[in-house]
Amino acid sequence: MKRVPKSDKNGVWQKLLDVLYENMRKLVPNEKLIEVSGQHNYARRIRELRAEGWDIRYSSSPSGYTLKSVNKKGVQTDGYINLKLRLKVLERDRYVCQLCGHKGGEKYDDGHVVNLEVDHITPLRQQGKTVEENLWTLCSRCNAGKKSLAAYPETIKNKIVSVNLPDDLRLLVSEKSLKTGRSVNSLLLDAIRIGAKEF
Repeated sequence: MKRVPKSDKNGVWQKLLDVLYENMRKLVPNEKLIEVSGQHNYARRIRELRAEGWDIRYSSSPSGYTLKSVNKKGVQTDGYINLKLRLKVLERDRYVCQLCGHKGGEKYDDGHVVNLEVDHITPLRQQGKTVEENLWTLCSRCNAGKKSLAAYPETIKNKIVSVNLPDDLRLLVSEKSLKTGRSVNSLLLDAIRIGAKEF
């Protein structure tokens, strides 16, 4: 009798694990995973399955994922961002992407709705921890294109300065951003420019 893998979670996670298992050791294209999950952010669910210990490998060409084994590897307990922590980070960041300044639920210029995600600042593979201080809110577009912070050019690092603000300053800048319609990043850069002239 075959051992069918079970996710620690049900729903979309199990659907993804099922289709990967049905195609054991074969590549499942991204399009199929979108269809099965009903989500465009299926890659995040795959990462969460990996955090459970499933040996799922990514291929860029052709693009897709492969389940290599029905046996779980040692679980990386530090990797999973639970719902309570995710909500805490979203509230702290005022439901605003910390890179582009878009607010969750609003629309991009092309009319698509902004979806927010919570992600690691320093990636797990670089010994980043799943703690509030190492998490930030990003829209799905910024998160999809995000690399390691260390790999960003200096101009992009300037846009990330809001991550290290104490909560009282982050709140003040977020409120000003909402009132003025300007991004958090542009407000911070202007404040730094003004302050730098007084040094």
